[in-house]
Amino acid sequence: MSTAVRRDDDHLDQWELRGSSRFPANVGFRRSECCQGVVALSGWSARSARRALGECGRLGRRDHVRRSRGGMEAPVAATEDGLHRTGRRYAVLMRAAVLLCASGAAVCQAAPDQRPVVASVVAGLWLWSAVYVRWGGRLLLVDTAVVLALCLSQRWLVPPESLGDSTNWVFAVVSCTVVAQQWLTSAGTGALLTAIVVAAHLTGNFLAAPDGWFDAVPIGLWSLGEAGLSRLLFLLVLQGSRRADRAIAESASARRDAAVAAARRDDEREHLALLHDTAAATLLAVGSRMVGPGEPWLADQAVRDLEVLASQPGFPEGEVDLALLLDEVARHAPVAVRTRSPGPVPVAAVPAAAVGAAVREALTNVGRHAGVDLAEVVLSRADGVVVVEVVDHGRGFAPDAVPAHRRGLARSIGQRMDRVGGRAVVTSAPGAGTLVRLEWPDG
Repeated sequence: MSTAVRRDDDHLDQWELRGSSRFPANVGFRRSECCQGVVALSGWSARSARRALGECGRLGRRDHVRRSRGGMEAPVAATEDGLHRTGRRYAVLMRAAVLLCASGAAVCQAAPDQRPVVASVVAGLWLWSAVYVRWGGRLLLVDTAVVLALCLSQRWLVPPESLGDSTNWVFAVVSCTVVAQQWLTSAGTGALLTAIVVAAHLTGNFLAAPDGWFDAVPIGLWSLGEAGLSRLLFLLVLQGSRRADRAIAESASARRDAAVAAARRDDEREHLALLHDTAAATLLAVGSRMVGPGEPWLADQAVRDLEVLASQPGFPEGEVDLALLLDEVARHAPVAVRTRSPGPVPVAAVPAAAVGAAVREALTNVGRHAGVDLAEVVLSRADGVVVVEVVDHGRGFAPDAVPAHRRGLARSIGQRMDRVGGRAVVTSAPGAGTLVRLEWPDG
């Protein structure tokens, strides 16, 4: 059972969302969403909201924080971040693959007198490709310098007849480099590096063949077009990723708001059930003259009611012995109670508290309506299910005839068990006593 726990911290009216069953697994909360739910629930100041989100950032997840237009801090878009990582990785791999293929073709294309030099350069390029793949975009400037050196050395690496056309293997490296750079840099940096690489390619053509370098200009301009198309593709994919992130954020916000609203409703129901089980029950007993003002246990019961209502409810953790808890409930019941159990029955604290409260309400109903002064509480566990039965042999009643405004069976017992994943079954008939059976799957 999840609960919204109120507490005073730094003089702020704060609520903490805690729990399990009110936030089922399919809600899909991330920790930052829970923190935002706390902020949405409490109405903290901006300083307190930043402090809460800062705590989320130290939980080991890789979501970072940035400021949105509304002034609140929010997680960085996950889809956009994944696009950048994946785009960089594949751009580096494509660039290295093309360089390896082109440099291999260079050895076959080289003239006999160029082949030793070309082979040495190819060996160096393969070694550099391994380093570049390992370190990726962090060595972008070094990789650009390698390509520039390659462009300016075309007179020793490319046969003269291939300098001005698309069979120039250095041109293949240039084309792939300017395409990959658009996925590794910002738009301005990508345009600058592209212009530098294309200029170096044309310069290398001029140094190798001053009379025919102009033939390489159309191919250089084609490289600029390839870079532009690559940048356009990147921007389109980036826009799609941002739309996806907005849709995810809106869906997460809707889930969070729905869960916060559900927690508020559950907390209100729990508060009403608690009020019904304590002060309202005691006052009703006195007001309807079911007990006289001189009853020795009445003052103690009123003190316990006030303590329960005035206390700041914590969130129980770990396990408790349900048998001991039910013995404690029986000691404070308005009727004598005979308890039976197989011994210690460890149960998670949250459902144990719900079962104890439901048993307390069932015993209160015995004292108020059954017309007997003895009830029996039987605790058992079988096949992974914890079962508690509250039995009396009083006047009984017709469950279907209970008015809708009566809260005892429906809210204090039935809904309380529903909220922790259990169930309550009430069997009774006029003149035949009552059996309240509580079940909780201890899975």
